[in-house]
Amino acid sequence: MQVRFVCPACERTHVADVPETTIHMTCAVTHKVIRLRLTAGGDIKTAVVGQEQEAAEGATESDE
Repeated sequence: MQVRFVCPACERTHVADVPETTIHMTCAVTHKVIRLRLTAGGDIKTAVVGQEQEAAEGATESDE
C-alpha cells in the first residue's frame, strides 16, 4: 500500500510503499531512523526511533 505521511524527523511529506503493518526506514533529509505503523483503519502512525526511549528515560529520572 502506498502511503503519504509527514516525517517526524524533517517534518516534510514523503511517500512510501508500506507492504507490512510496521516498517523502519531512514529519513533521507535528516538520516534519522523512523518507524511507520499502518493501523487497521489505514492511517499511518510515525515516530523517530529512539526519541520514545529518551523521553521515557527522562520521565523516569525526573520521577526519582
